[in-house]
Amino acid sequence: MRQFSVKRLGEILVDDDSRKQFLAKVRLQCRRILIFLTLSYVISLLLCIVFFRYVGEKNLTFAFGLYVPRAVFLLPAIILFPVLLLIHRRLFALLAVACALFVWIGMGWEIRKTPTAVTSQAGKEITVLTYNRGQNANQSLQPFKNATTPDVVALQEASGRAGRYAEAAGYEEFKFTKSEGEFTLLSRYPIVSSTLVTVPHGNQDFAPAARFELDFSGTPIAIYSVHVISPRDTLKYYFRGSFLYGIIGIPGTSLGEKRKINQVFWDERVEQARELVQIMRDDPLPVLIVGDFNAPAGGYIHSLFQGEFSDAHAESGHGFGYSFPGVTRNPLSLGGPWMRIDYLYCNENWTPVWCITESDRPSQHRAVTAQFRIENE
Repeated sequence: MRQFSVKRLGEILVDDDSRKQFLAKVRLQCRRILIFLTLSYVISLLLCIVFFRYVGEKNLTFAFGLYVPRAVFLLPAIILFPVLLLIHRRLFALLAVACALFVWIGMGWEIRKTPTAVTSQAGKEITVLTYNRGQNANQSLQPFKNATTPDVVALQEASGRAGRYAEAAGYEEFKFTKSEGEFTLLSRYPIVSSTLVTVPHGNQDFAPAARFELDFSGTPIAIYSVHVISPRDTLKYYFRGSFLYGIIGIPGTSLGEKRKINQVFWDERVEQARELVQIMRDDPLPVLIVGDFNAPAGGYIHSLFQGEFSDAHAESGHGFGYSFPGVTRNPLSLGGPWMRIDYLYCNENWTPVWCITESDRPSQHRAVTAQFRIENE
């Protein structure tokens, strides 16, 4: 059969008409394959946006995908673009639109000019900086703090540091400081009270946030500083391949049992997020919510908060706003961060004015500052 095929191919290639017909069929098949691959990729790219947002942490496979550099999903386009440019211009345009949508919606690129930090007007606007100072590589926050002139600095992983900051050179503008658990708040406005916010965690409670009440020029306001447990160890374990259980873990099988076990961690995170949203939504004061949520933008948990509160970066920021994981060796992120997990939200009593993410510092997290204007009823 093989000899016959080779012989037959030789006969086809020798004859001009047969050769032309054969090459035309090959080109047609290649074109069909290219169309199929491109359309499949475009559909998959758009479905990623939908599944990340509406499924996300509710499925461990998509949860894992949220923490992967989103640029990975654009790698096939690098191969397809030059081929389509030569062979199929319409598909090239379709692919370009799909990639643009993925960068805009799936990766969170905000298409507006770079905001400028402006000092807030007392009693009308408040500027808040949030920063997880854990693993700060002994790098000073002061350059970014001085550039954005915040009225409030919310620090996570800063247990008992209120007294130190009250005496530290360069932080004299913050007359009021308070620590609550791992959370420390520095403020130009009086801190009236503070308390830890607890939510269920397995058979016990834990405190992923602290609530600080401030006297904002005669108006009481609430600022929640948040730090949700990092999924770092869980994600490291997933590199062995267990992240696939979210797809191949068919109920009733051994893989289904493994899926159920691995999904518990994410189910708890989703439930804790819902609890936090409920607590913050029911707060009667003008509310600001800031901190390290350890939940990438574009995911299900992010959508829970964004559905109830205004995301300062989404409303008034520029670019990706990535704040983690600091300086890296990852070529897909050009050596910088590839996730936005540090947020500043506000309820309907505020309007975001501008939001700026720290551009460069060798720290595990980048600081983020946003300004909010209070809406007088």
